[in-house]
Amino acid sequence: MNQTLTVNISGIVFHIEVDAYDTLKNYLNKIKSYFNNSEEREEIMLDIESRIAELFSGMMNEKNEVIKALDVEKVIEIMGKPEQYISEDEEQTQEFTNETSIKGDKKLFRNPDDRLLGGVCSGLGAYIGVDTVWVRLFFVAAFFLGFGFFTYIILWIVMPEAKTASDKLKMKGEPINIQNIGKKFEEEANKVSDNLKNVDTNKFTKKAGSVLENIVGVIGSIFTAIFNIVGKVLGVAFLIVGTFLLVVLLGMLFGSKTIFSITSDGVFSFEAHEFFDLIFVSQDQYYLAILGVLLLVGIPILTLIYLAIKLLFKIKLHYSFGLTMAILFVIGMSICALVGIKMGTELSSDEEIVKTHQIAATNSALMIKSPNELLPGKGILEDKFTSISIDGETMYQSYVRLEIEKSKTDSMLLEVKFSSNGSTTKEAIKNARTINYNYQISDSALVIDNYLSTLKDNKIRGQQVELTLYIPINQVVYLDESVKELLFDVENVTDTYDKKMVRNKWIMLESGLTCLDCLDIKGVTTAQLDSIKTYIPIK
Repeated sequence: MNQTLTVNISGIVFHIEVDAYDTLKNYLNKIKSYFNNSEEREEIMLDIESRIAELFSGMMNEKNEVIKALDVEKVIEIMGKPEQYISEDEEQTQEFTNETSIKGDKKLFRNPDDRLLGGVCSGLGAYIGVDTVWVRLFFVAAFFLGFGFFTYIILWIVMPEAKTASDKLKMKGEPINIQNIGKKFEEEANKVSDNLKNVDTNKFTKKAGSVLENIVGVIGSIFTAIFNIVGKVLGVAFLIVGTFLLVVLLGMLFGSKTIFSITSDGVFSFEAHEFFDLIFVSQDQYYLAILGVLLLVGIPILTLIYLAIKLLFKIKLHYSFGLTMAILFVIGMSICALVGIKMGTELSSDEEIVKTHQIAATNSALMIKSPNELLPGKGILEDKFTSISIDGETMYQSYVRLEIEKSKTDSMLLEVKFSSNGSTTKEAIKNARTINYNYQISDSALVIDNYLSTLKDNKIRGQQVELTLYIPINQVVYLDESVKELLFDVENVTDTYDKKMVRNKWIMLESGLTCLDCLDIKGVTTAQLDSIKTYIPIK
Protein backbone atom coordinates (compact mmCIF):
# COMPACT_ATOMS: atom_id res chain seq x y z
CA MET A 1 0.00 0.00 0.00
CA ASN A 2 1.42 3.40 -1.01
CA GLN A 3 2.19 5.96 1.66
CA THR A 4 -0.42 8.74 1.95
CA LEU A 5 -0.45 12.33 3.13
CA THR A 6 -3.22 14.64 4.35
CA VAL A 7 -3.46 17.92 2.46
CA ASN A 8 -5.76 20.94 2.58
CA ILE A 9 -6.78 22.26 -0.83
CA SER A 10 -8.98 25.35 -0.82
CA GLY A 11 -10.31 24.53 2.65
CA ILE A 12 -11.09 20.86 1.87
CA VAL A 13 -9.06 18.04 3.43
CA PHE A 14 -7.95 15.18 1.15
CA HIS A 15 -5.88 12.02 1.59
CA ILE A 16 -3.37 11.73 -1.26
CA GLU A 17 -0.64 9.27 -2.19
CA VAL A 18 2.93 10.61 -1.99
CA ASP A 19 3.71 10.24 -5.71
CA ALA A 20 0.38 11.89 -6.60
CA TYR A 21 1.18 14.70 -4.16
CA ASP A 22 4.56 15.31 -5.80
CA THR A 23 2.94 15.49 -9.23
CA LEU A 24 0.29 17.90 -7.98
CA LYS A 25 2.84 20.07 -6.18
CA ASN A 26 5.04 20.35 -9.29
CA TYR A 27 1.97 21.17 -11.36
CA LEU A 28 0.89 23.99 -9.04
CA ASN A 29 4.44 25.37 -8.87
CA LYS A 30 4.60 25.52 -12.68
CA ILE A 31 1.30 27.39 -12.78
CA LYS A 32 2.48 29.79 -10.08
CA SER A 33 5.71 30.47 -11.97
CA TYR A 34 3.79 31.05 -15.18
CA PHE A 35 1.68 33.77 -13.54
CA ASN A 36 4.68 35.10 -11.60
CA ASN A 37 4.52 38.51 -13.30
CA SER A 38 0.77 38.91 -12.89
CA GLU A 39 -0.51 41.19 -10.14
CA GLU A 40 -3.50 38.89 -9.72
CA ARG A 41 -1.33 35.78 -9.22
CA GLU A 42 -2.63 35.01 -5.72
CA GLU A 43 -6.26 35.36 -6.75
CA ILE A 44 -5.69 33.24 -9.85
CA MET A 45 -4.04 30.52 -7.77
CA LEU A 46 -6.90 30.54 -5.26
CA ASP A 47 -9.41 30.07 -8.08
CA ILE A 48 -7.36 27.30 -9.68
CA GLU A 49 -6.96 25.49 -6.35
CA SER A 50 -10.69 25.85 -5.72
CA ARG A 51 -11.43 24.25 -9.09
CA ILE A 52 -8.94 21.43 -8.44
CA ALA A 53 -10.53 20.78 -5.03
CA GLU A 54 -13.94 20.66 -6.70
CA LEU A 55 -12.70 18.10 -9.24
CA PHE A 56 -11.11 15.94 -6.54
CA SER A 57 -14.32 16.06 -4.47
CA GLY A 58 -16.25 14.74 -7.45
CA MET A 59 -13.86 11.79 -7.73
CA MET A 60 -14.12 10.76 -4.08
CA ASN A 61 -16.55 8.04 -3.00
CA GLU A 62 -16.72 5.06 -0.63
CA LYS A 63 -14.49 2.98 -2.92
CA ASN A 64 -12.04 5.77 -3.63
CA GLU A 65 -11.14 7.80 -0.55
CA VAL A 66 -7.50 8.47 -1.49
CA ILE A 67 -6.28 10.61 -4.39
CA LYS A 68 -4.01 8.57 -6.67
CA ALA A 69 -1.58 9.60 -9.39
CA LEU A 70 -4.19 8.71 -12.03
CA ASP A 71 -6.65 11.12 -10.39
CA VAL A 72 -4.08 13.92 -10.53
CA GLU A 73 -3.41 13.19 -14.20
CA LYS A 74 -7.14 13.43 -14.95
CA VAL A 75 -7.31 16.81 -13.21
CA ILE A 76 -4.26 18.06 -15.13
CA GLU A 77 -5.85 16.84 -18.36
CA ILE A 78 -9.01 18.85 -17.60
CA MET A 79 -7.23 21.97 -16.34
CA GLY A 80 -4.53 22.00 -19.01
CA LYS A 81 -0.76 22.18 -18.63
CA PRO A 82 0.82 25.58 -17.97
CA GLU A 83 3.36 25.20 -20.78
CA GLN A 84 0.46 25.09 -23.20
CA TYR A 85 -0.61 28.59 -22.20
CA ILE A 86 1.77 30.68 -24.31
CA SER A 87 1.59 34.47 -24.64
CA GLU A 88 0.75 36.21 -27.90
CA ASP A 89 4.18 37.89 -28.04
CA GLU A 90 5.88 34.50 -28.29
CA GLU A 91 3.61 32.50 -30.58
CA GLN A 92 0.71 34.86 -31.56
CA THR A 93 -1.84 32.66 -29.79
CA GLN A 94 -3.46 32.28 -26.42
CA GLU A 95 -5.17 28.94 -26.52
CA PHE A 96 -4.45 25.47 -25.24
CA THR A 97 -3.29 22.66 -27.42
CA ASN A 98 -5.20 20.49 -25.01
CA GLU A 99 -8.34 19.21 -26.78
CA THR A 100 -9.83 17.38 -23.83
CA SER A 101 -11.31 20.41 -22.04
CA ILE A 102 -15.02 19.86 -22.12
CA LYS A 103 -17.79 22.38 -21.96
CA GLY A 104 -18.64 23.01 -18.30
CA ASP A 105 -22.10 22.62 -16.80
CA LYS A 106 -23.91 25.90 -16.28
CA LYS A 107 -24.83 27.00 -12.78
CA LEU A 108 -27.21 29.74 -11.75
CA PHE A 109 -25.49 32.84 -10.34
CA ARG A 110 -26.23 36.55 -10.04
CA ASN A 111 -23.95 38.49 -12.38
CA PRO A 112 -22.23 41.38 -10.53
CA ASP A 113 -20.54 42.64 -13.72
CA ASP A 114 -23.78 43.43 -15.54
CA ARG A 115 -26.37 44.43 -13.00
CA LEU A 116 -28.97 47.11 -12.53
CA LEU A 117 -30.40 45.67 -9.32
CA GLY A 118 -28.79 42.56 -7.90
CA GLY A 119 -27.69 41.00 -11.20
CA VAL A 120 -30.59 38.52 -11.27
CA CYS A 121 -31.67 39.22 -14.85
CA SER A 122 -28.16 39.06 -16.34
CA GLY A 123 -27.48 35.86 -14.38
CA LEU A 124 -30.67 34.28 -15.70
CA GLY A 125 -29.83 35.45 -19.20
CA ALA A 126 -26.41 33.81 -19.03
CA TYR A 127 -27.90 30.58 -17.67
CA ILE A 128 -30.66 30.16 -20.28
CA GLY A 129 -28.68 31.73 -23.13
CA VAL A 130 -30.98 34.72 -23.68
CA ASP A 131 -29.99 38.37 -24.03
CA THR A 132 -30.29 40.17 -20.68
CA VAL A 133 -32.54 42.83 -22.23
CA TRP A 134 -35.31 40.28 -22.86
CA VAL A 135 -35.11 38.94 -19.31
CA ARG A 136 -35.38 42.48 -17.92
CA LEU A 137 -38.36 43.23 -20.16
CA PHE A 138 -40.02 40.05 -18.89
CA PHE A 139 -39.62 41.14 -15.25
CA VAL A 140 -40.92 44.63 -16.03
CA ALA A 141 -44.05 43.07 -17.55
CA ALA A 142 -44.32 40.61 -14.65
CA PHE A 143 -44.11 43.48 -12.17
CA PHE A 144 -47.17 45.17 -13.68
CA LEU A 145 -48.98 41.81 -13.73
CA GLY A 146 -48.51 41.54 -9.98
CA PHE A 147 -46.04 38.66 -9.53
CA GLY A 148 -42.74 40.09 -10.75
CA PHE A 149 -41.61 41.77 -7.53
CA PHE A 150 -42.01 38.74 -5.28
CA THR A 151 -40.46 36.43 -7.89
CA TYR A 152 -37.45 38.74 -8.25
CA ILE A 153 -36.93 38.89 -4.47
CA ILE A 154 -37.11 35.08 -4.20
CA LEU A 155 -34.55 34.68 -7.01
CA TRP A 156 -32.30 37.31 -5.44
CA ILE A 157 -32.27 35.28 -2.22
CA VAL A 158 -31.91 31.91 -3.95
CA MET A 159 -29.20 32.82 -6.47
CA PRO A 160 -25.66 33.28 -5.09
CA GLU A 161 -23.47 36.01 -6.51
CA ALA A 162 -20.69 35.02 -8.93
CA LYS A 163 -17.77 36.38 -6.91
CA THR A 164 -14.82 34.42 -8.27
CA ALA A 165 -13.55 33.81 -11.77
CA SER A 166 -14.61 30.16 -11.45
CA ASP A 167 -18.15 31.22 -10.52
CA LYS A 168 -18.33 33.50 -13.57
CA LEU A 169 -17.14 30.69 -15.83
CA LYS A 170 -19.71 28.32 -14.32
CA MET A 171 -22.38 30.96 -14.89
CA LYS A 172 -21.66 30.94 -18.64
CA GLY A 173 -20.94 27.21 -18.87
CA GLU A 174 -17.33 27.73 -19.96
CA PRO A 175 -14.63 25.15 -19.07
CA ILE A 176 -12.90 26.00 -15.80
CA ASN A 177 -9.22 25.58 -16.71
CA ILE A 178 -6.02 27.57 -16.44
CA GLN A 179 -6.57 29.33 -19.75
CA ASN A 180 -10.07 30.58 -18.99
CA ILE A 181 -9.32 31.53 -15.40
CA GLY A 182 -6.28 33.50 -16.57
CA LYS A 183 -8.29 35.16 -19.32
CA LYS A 184 -11.05 36.13 -16.92
CA PHE A 185 -8.60 37.87 -14.60
CA GLU A 186 -6.89 39.58 -17.55
CA GLU A 187 -10.26 40.88 -18.79
CA GLU A 188 -11.09 42.31 -15.37
CA ALA A 189 -7.62 43.82 -15.07
CA ASN A 190 -8.02 45.43 -18.51
CA LYS A 191 -11.36 46.91 -17.43
CA VAL A 192 -9.74 48.46 -14.39
CA SER A 193 -6.85 49.73 -16.53
CA ASP A 194 -9.24 51.30 -19.05
CA ASN A 195 -11.15 52.98 -16.25
CA LEU A 196 -7.92 54.40 -14.83
CA LYS A 197 -6.88 55.70 -18.27
CA ASN A 198 -10.19 57.45 -18.65
CA VAL A 199 -9.77 59.09 -15.25
CA ASP A 200 -6.18 60.23 -16.00
CA THR A 201 -6.91 62.05 -19.26
CA ASN A 202 -5.89 65.37 -17.69
CA LYS A 203 -4.99 66.79 -14.30
CA PHE A 204 -8.05 68.97 -14.07
CA THR A 205 -10.34 66.01 -14.60
CA LYS A 206 -8.33 64.04 -12.05
CA LYS A 207 -8.63 66.76 -9.40
CA ALA A 208 -12.31 67.28 -10.14
CA GLY A 209 -12.82 63.53 -9.96
CA SER A 210 -11.01 63.40 -6.62
CA VAL A 211 -13.25 66.11 -5.14
CA LEU A 212 -16.32 64.46 -6.60
CA GLU A 213 -15.19 61.10 -5.25
CA ASN A 214 -14.85 62.56 -1.75
CA ILE A 215 -18.31 64.14 -1.95
CA VAL A 216 -19.83 60.92 -3.23
CA GLY A 217 -17.94 59.02 -0.54
CA VAL A 218 -19.41 61.17 2.24
CA ILE A 219 -22.91 60.94 0.76
CA GLY A 220 -22.44 57.21 0.32
CA SER A 221 -21.37 56.82 3.96
CA ILE A 222 -24.44 58.73 5.13
CA PHE A 223 -26.77 56.65 3.00
CA THR A 224 -24.99 53.46 4.06
CA ALA A 225 -25.58 54.34 7.71
CA ILE A 226 -29.22 55.15 6.98
CA PHE A 227 -29.68 51.93 5.04
CA ASN A 228 -28.09 49.94 7.86
CA ILE A 229 -30.53 51.46 10.36
CA VAL A 230 -33.46 50.94 8.01
CA GLY A 231 -32.25 47.39 7.40
CA LYS A 232 -32.23 46.66 11.14
CA VAL A 233 -35.71 48.15 11.56
CA LEU A 234 -37.01 46.17 8.59
CA GLY A 235 -35.30 43.08 9.95
CA VAL A 236 -37.10 43.41 13.29
CA ALA A 237 -40.41 44.13 11.52
CA PHE A 238 -39.99 41.17 9.15
CA LEU A 239 -39.07 38.89 12.04
CA ILE A 240 -42.10 39.91 14.11
CA VAL A 241 -44.52 39.72 11.18
CA GLY A 242 -43.04 36.48 9.87
CA THR A 243 -43.13 34.79 13.28
CA PHE A 244 -46.71 35.96 13.87
CA LEU A 245 -47.85 34.71 10.46
CA LEU A 246 -46.09 31.38 11.01
CA VAL A 247 -47.81 30.92 14.38
CA VAL A 248 -51.17 31.85 12.83
CA LEU A 249 -50.64 29.42 9.94
CA LEU A 250 -49.65 26.53 12.20
CA GLY A 251 -52.49 27.37 14.58
CA MET A 252 -55.01 27.36 11.74
CA LEU A 253 -53.77 24.06 10.30
CA PHE A 254 -52.99 22.08 13.44
CA GLY A 255 -54.21 24.00 16.47
CA SER A 256 -57.44 25.40 17.81
CA LYS A 257 -59.54 28.15 16.26
CA THR A 258 -57.53 31.12 15.06
CA ILE A 259 -59.19 34.51 15.58
CA PHE A 260 -58.06 37.90 14.38
CA SER A 261 -59.79 41.16 13.51
CA ILE A 262 -60.25 42.15 9.89
CA THR A 263 -62.88 44.91 10.01
CA SER A 264 -64.32 47.42 12.41
CA ASP A 265 -67.61 45.50 12.24
CA GLY A 266 -66.37 42.30 13.78
CA VAL A 267 -63.83 39.51 13.84
CA PHE A 268 -62.93 36.67 11.54
CA SER A 269 -62.50 33.19 13.00
CA PHE A 270 -61.50 30.07 11.17
CA GLU A 271 -60.77 26.50 12.22
CA ALA A 272 -58.98 24.91 9.29
CA HIS A 273 -58.95 21.35 10.63
CA GLU A 274 -62.74 21.16 10.97
CA PHE A 275 -63.37 23.30 7.87
CA PHE A 276 -61.23 21.11 5.58
CA ASP A 277 -62.96 18.04 7.01
CA LEU A 278 -66.29 19.53 5.88
CA ILE A 279 -64.99 20.05 2.33
CA PHE A 280 -62.93 17.02 1.33
CA VAL A 281 -64.45 13.60 0.80
CA SER A 282 -61.31 11.52 1.42
CA GLN A 283 -58.45 11.73 3.89
CA ASP A 284 -55.99 11.81 0.98
CA GLN A 285 -57.52 15.06 -0.30
CA TYR A 286 -57.54 16.46 3.22
CA TYR A 287 -53.85 15.79 3.91
CA LEU A 288 -52.82 16.93 0.43
CA ALA A 289 -54.67 20.22 0.98
CA ILE A 290 -52.97 20.70 4.37
CA LEU A 291 -49.56 20.01 2.82
CA GLY A 292 -50.23 22.29 -0.16
CA VAL A 293 -51.37 25.22 2.00
CA LEU A 294 -48.46 24.67 4.40
CA LEU A 295 -45.93 24.88 1.55
CA LEU A 296 -47.66 27.57 -0.50
CA VAL A 297 -48.14 29.94 2.44
CA GLY A 298 -45.42 28.71 4.78
CA ILE A 299 -42.47 29.01 2.38
CA PRO A 300 -42.96 32.77 1.75
CA ILE A 301 -43.29 33.24 5.51
CA LEU A 302 -40.04 31.33 6.13
CA THR A 303 -38.41 33.41 3.37
CA LEU A 304 -39.54 36.55 5.19
CA ILE A 305 -38.05 35.25 8.45
CA TYR A 306 -34.81 34.30 6.65
CA LEU A 307 -34.62 37.79 5.14
CA ALA A 308 -35.11 39.26 8.62
CA ILE A 309 -32.29 37.13 10.06
CA LYS A 310 -30.08 38.08 7.13
CA LEU A 311 -30.73 41.81 7.70
CA LEU A 312 -30.24 41.60 11.47
CA PHE A 313 -27.34 39.22 11.89
CA LYS A 314 -25.66 39.20 8.45
CA ILE A 315 -25.97 35.42 8.43
CA LYS A 316 -25.59 33.83 5.01
CA LEU A 317 -27.03 30.38 4.50
CA HIS A 318 -25.92 28.11 1.69
CA TYR A 319 -27.58 28.85 -1.64
CA SER A 320 -29.09 25.36 -1.56
CA PHE A 321 -31.39 26.59 1.23
CA GLY A 322 -32.97 29.17 -1.06
CA LEU A 323 -33.15 26.68 -3.93
CA THR A 324 -34.86 24.17 -1.65
CA MET A 325 -37.37 26.82 -0.55
CA ALA A 326 -38.17 27.68 -4.18
CA ILE A 327 -38.65 24.01 -5.10
CA LEU A 328 -40.92 23.42 -2.09
CA PHE A 329 -42.95 26.53 -2.99
CA VAL A 330 -43.50 25.24 -6.53
CA ILE A 331 -44.47 21.82 -5.13
CA GLY A 332 -46.98 23.49 -2.79
CA MET A 333 -48.42 25.53 -5.66
CA SER A 334 -48.75 22.37 -7.77
CA ILE A 335 -50.47 20.45 -4.96
CA CYS A 336 -52.95 23.28 -4.37
CA ALA A 337 -53.64 23.46 -8.11
CA LEU A 338 -54.31 19.71 -8.30
CA VAL A 339 -56.57 19.78 -5.23
CA GLY A 340 -58.34 22.85 -6.64
CA ILE A 341 -58.96 21.13 -9.98
CA LYS A 342 -60.33 18.07 -8.18
CA MET A 343 -62.64 20.23 -6.06
CA GLY A 344 -63.71 22.12 -9.19
CA THR A 345 -64.94 18.87 -10.76
CA GLU A 346 -66.88 18.04 -7.58
CA LEU A 347 -68.65 21.43 -7.75
CA SER A 348 -69.09 21.62 -11.52
CA SER A 349 -72.89 21.19 -11.58
CA ASP A 350 -75.34 23.63 -9.97
CA GLU A 351 -78.97 22.59 -9.52
CA GLU A 352 -81.96 23.84 -7.54
CA ILE A 353 -85.32 22.70 -6.17
CA VAL A 354 -88.16 25.25 -5.87
CA LYS A 355 -91.17 25.16 -3.53
CA THR A 356 -93.98 27.76 -3.56
CA HIS A 357 -96.63 28.71 -0.99
CA GLN A 358 -99.67 30.92 -1.52
CA ILE A 359 -100.37 33.50 1.23
CA ALA A 360 -103.66 35.35 1.36
CA ALA A 361 -103.39 39.14 1.14
CA THR A 362 -104.23 40.99 4.34
CA ASN A 363 -105.13 44.55 5.30
CA SER A 364 -102.72 44.38 8.20
CA ALA A 365 -98.95 44.47 7.89
CA LEU A 366 -97.27 41.09 7.43
CA MET A 367 -94.47 40.83 9.98
CA ILE A 368 -91.31 39.11 8.76
CA LYS A 369 -89.01 37.91 11.53
CA SER A 370 -86.53 35.23 12.55
CA PRO A 371 -86.62 33.30 15.86
CA ASN A 372 -82.84 32.90 16.05
CA GLU A 373 -79.75 35.03 15.61
CA LEU A 374 -76.88 32.64 16.34
CA LEU A 375 -76.14 29.31 14.70
CA PRO A 376 -76.35 26.26 16.97
CA GLY A 377 -73.26 24.25 17.89
CA LYS A 378 -69.54 24.97 17.57
CA GLY A 379 -68.47 27.75 15.20
CA ILE A 380 -66.10 26.66 12.42
CA LEU A 381 -66.12 29.74 10.21
CA GLU A 382 -67.41 33.13 11.34
CA ASP A 383 -67.13 36.52 9.72
CA LYS A 384 -69.29 39.50 8.81
CA PHE A 385 -71.08 37.69 5.97
CA THR A 386 -70.81 33.94 6.56
CA SER A 387 -71.09 31.49 9.44
CA ILE A 388 -70.67 27.71 9.58
CA SER A 389 -71.05 25.57 12.68
CA ILE A 390 -71.41 21.92 13.65
CA ASP A 391 -73.43 20.24 16.37
CA GLY A 392 -72.89 16.50 16.56
CA GLU A 393 -73.40 15.12 13.06
CA THR A 394 -75.29 18.20 11.81
CA MET A 395 -73.76 21.12 9.94
CA TYR A 396 -75.35 24.60 9.98
CA GLN A 397 -74.73 27.32 7.39
CA SER A 398 -75.92 30.93 7.21
CA TYR A 399 -76.39 30.91 3.42
CA VAL A 400 -80.01 32.13 3.58
CA ARG A 401 -81.19 35.14 1.55
CA LEU A 402 -84.52 37.01 1.50
CA GLU A 403 -85.82 39.15 -1.37
CA ILE A 404 -89.11 41.06 -1.71
CA GLU A 405 -90.63 41.66 -5.14
CA LYS A 406 -93.91 42.82 -6.68
CA SER A 407 -96.52 40.10 -7.18
CA LYS A 408 -98.26 39.68 -10.54
CA THR A 409 -101.49 38.66 -8.77
CA ASP A 410 -103.61 39.96 -5.88
CA SER A 411 -102.19 37.43 -3.42
CA MET A 412 -98.85 36.92 -1.78
CA LEU A 413 -96.52 34.13 -2.86
CA LEU A 414 -93.49 32.73 -1.05
CA GLU A 415 -90.94 31.01 -3.26
CA VAL A 416 -88.30 28.89 -1.48
CA LYS A 417 -85.36 27.85 -3.64
CA PHE A 418 -82.94 25.13 -2.42
CA SER A 419 -79.71 25.08 -4.45
CA SER A 420 -76.48 23.10 -4.26
CA ASN A 421 -73.47 21.95 -6.28
CA GLY A 422 -72.24 18.49 -7.18
CA SER A 423 -69.97 16.59 -9.55
CA THR A 424 -73.00 15.71 -11.71
CA THR A 425 -76.54 17.01 -12.13
CA LYS A 426 -77.87 14.02 -10.20
CA GLU A 427 -75.41 14.62 -7.36
CA ALA A 428 -76.26 18.35 -7.22
CA ILE A 429 -80.02 17.61 -6.99
CA LYS A 430 -79.35 15.02 -4.29
CA ASN A 431 -77.35 17.57 -2.28
CA ALA A 432 -80.13 20.15 -2.66
CA ARG A 433 -82.72 17.67 -1.35
CA THR A 434 -80.67 17.05 1.80
CA ILE A 435 -81.06 20.72 2.85
CA ASN A 436 -83.26 21.21 5.91
CA TYR A 437 -84.84 24.63 6.38
CA ASN A 438 -87.63 25.76 8.73
CA TYR A 439 -90.18 28.49 8.06
CA GLN A 440 -93.73 29.17 9.25
CA ILE A 441 -96.50 31.08 7.49
CA SER A 442 -99.57 32.60 9.13
CA ASP A 443 -102.02 35.41 8.30
CA SER A 444 -99.99 38.01 10.13
CA ALA A 445 -96.43 36.70 10.22
CA LEU A 446 -93.74 34.98 8.21
CA VAL A 447 -91.20 33.36 10.55
CA ILE A 448 -88.00 32.19 8.86
CA ASP A 449 -84.79 30.66 10.19
CA ASN A 450 -81.53 32.48 9.50
CA TYR A 451 -79.68 29.24 8.78
CA LEU A 452 -80.00 25.96 6.89
CA SER A 453 -78.81 22.56 8.05
CA THR A 454 -77.61 19.29 6.57
CA LEU A 455 -75.57 16.30 7.71
CA LYS A 456 -71.80 16.71 8.03
CA ASP A 457 -71.30 13.78 5.68
CA ASN A 458 -72.97 15.75 2.88
CA LYS A 459 -70.00 18.17 3.03
CA ILE A 460 -70.02 21.83 2.01
CA ARG A 461 -71.30 21.86 -1.55
CA GLY A 462 -72.56 25.40 -2.02
CA GLN A 463 -75.85 24.74 -0.24
CA GLN A 464 -78.06 27.82 -0.19
CA VAL A 465 -81.66 28.82 0.50
CA GLU A 466 -83.18 31.80 -1.33
CA LEU A 467 -86.59 33.08 -0.24
CA THR A 468 -88.49 35.45 -2.51
CA LEU A 469 -91.67 37.02 -1.13
CA TYR A 470 -93.95 38.37 -3.88
CA ILE A 471 -96.44 40.93 -2.49
CA PRO A 472 -99.30 42.66 -4.37
CA ILE A 473 -99.92 46.39 -4.73
CA ASN A 474 -100.85 48.11 -1.42
CA GLN A 475 -99.66 45.16 0.70
CA VAL A 476 -97.62 46.24 3.73
CA VAL A 477 -94.79 44.27 5.37
CA TYR A 478 -92.90 44.99 8.56
CA LEU A 479 -89.22 43.97 8.61
CA ASP A 480 -88.12 42.96 12.08
CA GLU A 481 -84.56 43.61 13.31
CA SER A 482 -83.96 39.83 13.38
CA VAL A 483 -83.98 39.55 9.55
CA LYS A 484 -81.30 42.21 9.03
CA GLU A 485 -78.67 39.66 7.94
CA LEU A 486 -81.10 37.84 5.61
CA LEU A 487 -82.13 40.75 3.37
CA PHE A 488 -80.35 40.58 0.05
CA ASP A 489 -80.42 43.32 -2.57
CA VAL A 490 -84.06 44.27 -1.90
CA GLU A 491 -85.04 46.95 -4.42
CA ASN A 492 -86.95 49.96 -3.06
CA VAL A 493 -87.79 53.47 -4.26
CA THR A 494 -85.41 55.09 -1.77
CA ASP A 495 -82.44 52.82 -2.57
CA THR A 496 -82.19 52.16 1.16
CA TYR A 497 -79.39 49.79 2.12
CA ASP A 498 -80.69 46.32 3.07
CA LYS A 499 -79.59 46.43 6.71
CA LYS A 500 -81.23 49.84 7.20
CA MET A 501 -84.62 48.64 5.98
CA VAL A 502 -85.43 46.87 9.25
CA ARG A 503 -87.73 48.25 11.98
CA ASN A 504 -89.87 49.92 9.30
CA LYS A 505 -93.13 49.23 7.47
CA TRP A 506 -92.89 48.96 3.70
CA ILE A 507 -95.71 49.13 1.17
CA MET A 508 -95.65 47.87 -2.40
CA LEU A 509 -96.72 50.62 -4.84
CA GLU A 510 -96.63 50.80 -8.63
CA SER A 511 -93.28 52.57 -8.31
CA GLY A 512 -91.91 49.83 -6.06
CA LEU A 513 -91.41 49.05 -2.39
CA THR A 514 -91.91 52.24 -0.39
CA CYS A 515 -91.11 53.01 3.24
CA LEU A 516 -94.16 54.12 5.27
CA ASP A 517 -92.17 55.12 8.36
CA CYS A 518 -89.49 57.16 6.59
CA LEU A 519 -89.66 60.98 6.66
CA ASP A 520 -88.11 61.57 3.26
CA ILE A 521 -88.99 59.31 0.36
CA LYS A 522 -87.60 59.96 -3.07
CA GLY A 523 -90.45 60.56 -5.55
CA VAL A 524 -93.25 60.49 -2.92
CA THR A 525 -94.59 63.68 -1.33
CA THR A 526 -95.69 63.91 2.31
CA ALA A 527 -99.29 64.48 1.18
CA GLN A 528 -99.22 61.34 -0.95
CA LEU A 529 -97.75 59.35 1.94
CA ASP A 530 -100.45 60.60 4.34
CA SER A 531 -103.06 59.69 1.77
CA ILE A 532 -101.65 56.18 1.53
CA LYS A 533 -101.68 55.75 5.31
CA THR A 534 -105.26 57.02 5.51
CA TYR A 535 -106.48 54.82 2.69
CA ILE A 536 -104.83 51.66 3.96
CA PRO A 537 -105.46 50.70 7.58
CA ILE A 538 -102.06 49.75 9.01
CA LYS A 539 -102.07 47.63 12.16
